Amino acid sequence: MKSADFDVVIIGSGFGGSVAALRLTEKGYKVAVLEAGRRFSDKDFPKTSWRLNRFLYLPRLGLRGIQRIHVLPNVLVLAGAGVGGGSLVYANTLYKPPASYFEDKQWKHITDWDSELTPWYDQASRMLGVAQNPYFSPSDKAMKEVADQMGVGHTFKLAPLGVYFGDGNGVKSKDPFFGGVGPDRDGCLQCG
Repeated sequence: MKSADFDVVIIGSGFGGSVAALRLTEKGYKVAVLEAGRRFSDKDFPKTSWRLNRFLYLPRLGLRGIQRIHVLPNVLVLAGAGVGGGSLVYANTLYKPPASYFEDKQWKHITDWDSELTPWYDQASRMLGVAQNPYFSPSDKAMKEVADQMGVGHTFKLAPLGVYFGDGNGVKSKDPFFGGVGPDRDGCLQCG
């Protein structure tokens, strides 16, 4: 491409960037989306996080996988690297914060966050196909045990996930989330 003319340039193609690009193009804007990583096809995803060359994104070491890790003084940031950004690595977890989060004194005075954001949480839930996880995995067991040890076991619950559980075991079903106009879905294999 010798020259480019865009109204908007978006950095990152994760949940935020891709939705912003969609909405802006729907309004008629010419949009470019820049992404550090590459596009991954189904066969490109690592079957395990131990295949570091296919899992981690550390170009200086020749690793060009999906997972970026940023170690900062007071926080560890895990982020996606590739077309789709964080959606490549988010583990399908789709929490809506509890009411206490919206009531925090840092931002409560700005607006009624719960009523302001609930329609958008609802729309995202419909678009991503949120379902309550019906399986109690070994990972869930470990997290519940840690919560119990911390004295907050009563707050533990299985995560709402962007997963079609269906009849399980890879059984294909007609679209359950978009009134039949979306793609067929395979039931969850409980692989993760």
